[in-house]
Amino acid sequence: MKDYLLISNTKQSKISNNHLDFISAHIEKSTNEKIFYKELSFRKAYEWALPSNNYDLKLKNILTDFQSKHGIDCNFIKNTAKRKKKLLLADMDSTIIKEESLDELARQIGKEKEVSYITNEAMNGRLDFKKALLDRVSILKGHSTDILETLKKNININDGAKELVKTMNVNGSITVLVSGGFTFLTEHLKDVLDFTYTHANRLQIIERETKKFELTGKVEGPILDKNAKLKYLNDYIKKYDISHKDTICVGDGANDIEMIKNASIGVSFSGKTALNKVADIHLNNTNLLGLLYSQGYADSDIIN
Repeated sequence: MKDYLLISNTKQSKISNNHLDFISAHIEKSTNEKIFYKELSFRKAYEWALPSNNYDLKLKNILTDFQSKHGIDCNFIKNTAKRKKKLLLADMDSTIIKEESLDELARQIGKEKEVSYITNEAMNGRLDFKKALLDRVSILKGHSTDILETLKKNININDGAKELVKTMNVNGSITVLVSGGFTFLTEHLKDVLDFTYTHANRLQIIERETKKFELTGKVEGPILDKNAKLKYLNDYIKKYDISHKDTICVGDGANDIEMIKNASIGVSFSGKTALNKVADIHLNNTNLLGLLYSQGYADSDIIN
């Protein structure tokens, strides 16, 4: 069985032959084997298949320094099962999309500063997620649902999201968008990106006599938090009779910790410190294609 070292940077085509030679030389010193790299994406992603556990702490420390110096993500991937995973769970805000959706709704009503502060504290694990969510949603009370439609038109999908979902779908995987955000946006993204399933919180809406719809400042039903995300992971594992070893999850904040900890590959996507502590893979210089590269997909396998 092999482990893998993946290096990647999709922001710039910057991985050079000198970088590859440097890493190959240190792998040889660490393993006493000459191991050749595989190109997954020209100048953007490369991997080495390593003998399991036959590489030392010194190599890891060298790659940590290399990563900091060159802005190239370096990640070790434990090969515990088939590399191509059967189940993807992805967070939405600051992961599949660039924005924090509640912050953007608050921006439209002139409340961005106070809402974004609470968002940041919650995503770093310094505030209880449920309370932080309800406090932020309450600020929307009395506002027209037009702000929801405006946000749907203006969100920016992160690079690699479309290819990630489409490629995994075509290869028979189940793709799930699971968010502490809201159904009005996750259902929109399900249609745009073709996720198999979506789960999120539902904003309460009322109809006025004027036939206009407005937000009550409340959420319907139980709050979807980090424990709910873990439950969905386990539910889909059971539903499709697959192993934890066949799962990959991605997120950016404290609300993603439980599903990231319990996936075969847990990915922190430009994540907060609290999530970085438990994630297997950290993507800071690589877009969402990094999830495909971590499963051994090359550019020639990826569907646009």
